[in-house]
Amino acid sequence: MNWRDSAELDTDQEIVECLWQTLGRAVGYGENASGGYDPDGNSKLTVISKSGSTSVEQQIVDAINGDAHNWIVFDKFDFAEESEVALYRNYCDAASVQNAIGGTEAQCLDYRQWCETNGYTAESACLAEFFNKRLNDGNLPIRNPLIGSNKTIDGRLSKAYFRFSGFAIGTDSNGSDNVVLTHLDFRGAGHTEDHGLDPDMIRATSGSQDLWIHKNTFEFTGDSAFDIKRGAHHVTMSFNRLLDVKRASLHGSSDDRAENANIRTTMHHNAFVTRDALYDTFGSGGRRVPLIRRGSSHMFNNLFMNYRRELLSLRVGASVLWQDNMLLVNKGIGTDSLDYLQANLVTDIDGGNFRVEGTRIWLADAACNLDAADFRDLTAASGAVADLPADYSQDSRDTITAQKIAAGQALADYISATAGTGGEMPFNSPLANDQDYVLGLGKVACQ
Repeated sequence: MNWRDSAELDTDQEIVECLWQTLGRAVGYGENASGGYDPDGNSKLTVISKSGSTSVEQQIVDAINGDAHNWIVFDKFDFAEESEVALYRNYCDAASVQNAIGGTEAQCLDYRQWCETNGYTAESACLAEFFNKRLNDGNLPIRNPLIGSNKTIDGRLSKAYFRFSGFAIGTDSNGSDNVVLTHLDFRGAGHTEDHGLDPDMIRATSGSQDLWIHKNTFEFTGDSAFDIKRGAHHVTMSFNRLLDVKRASLHGSSDDRAENANIRTTMHHNAFVTRDALYDTFGSGGRRVPLIRRGSSHMFNNLFMNYRRELLSLRVGASVLWQDNMLLVNKGIGTDSLDYLQANLVTDIDGGNFRVEGTRIWLADAACNLDAADFRDLTAASGAVADLPADYSQDSRDTITAQKIAAGQALADYISATAGTGGEMPFNSPLANDQDYVLGLGKVACQ
């Protein structure tokens, strides 16, 4: 049934409370994020639809404005089939944007029409020309729209996807607190270094806090999947699936910003996957998982597939604690040895503090079936790292203790089965099955 069709849940507050309860809770630094749910009874439900005179993109911008509690979903019937949402369209009435593409407002709103008119018939060529050449201009008015405090954008039970760019959480001068982004599908137009519009999918800045970025899919993004800047803190990124994302997560954009010492993030059960075809193209380093300045990040039980060197970077005294993560490389696509990978995957750490526990590198096949007998332990170290989980609540620590498992085939299979928009429910939700049950459902391809 659609969102407001239940005979049991009569009010926005009841529906939002149900959505909040079934989503579950973040663990780690973002554990206090409740987004659009207000326990005091002021929750609002906004249903994005295709009916009416207001575009889908403008409805979203209107819904994320301000600081009132708002839980935003997509009409189940309107978005039952794949539906593209492109936030740049809110600027297509600007003469500068029309001049940049050399087209009309209608062609801007429907870039495929523009591509057909201009002879770019292949999808890859169309996306590259329209977004990465014609719109690659920082003087254009296109910007990521601002999400205010106390918001959830929830993509469950819809097939909406965001093209090219996403959202800003906070501005350079004011943060936004208590934001949840979950089950959203972000599809870029390919990585372009220093794109003029800085097309991050999620960018948190200016001390924004209590954020949960959970079970989203990011594919071939132009810039980051989730950047944390200017001292944003208490953020959890969990069960996200990143496909062919060259710059996953910058934590602090300048060595000079003292406020970046406040950055605190937890990353767990994310699938960072470079598909076989881009292993060489994306293999030159600087992958930013994360590139972190001054702040601290706790990373546990993440899966990395087909990363080959300089996976993360530490600057200006930053700290990273790595626990029970795993790295796989498809032995059928390259000539890199395990010794090479062990020596080159974690190198840029001398500028900060790094401790690794229980993390290994394996050779595998394209489906992430690892060669159990062929591995290397990751042993790189720098400085001294504090006990970051001591910052969490007892509930978070208990959940992590109960759910964290050793790096190995079971972890790779569980992450592959749960990460991203289409995966099984992860352990955060009270509706989730346990890990053994999920593994018993059968293997899910990691690429």
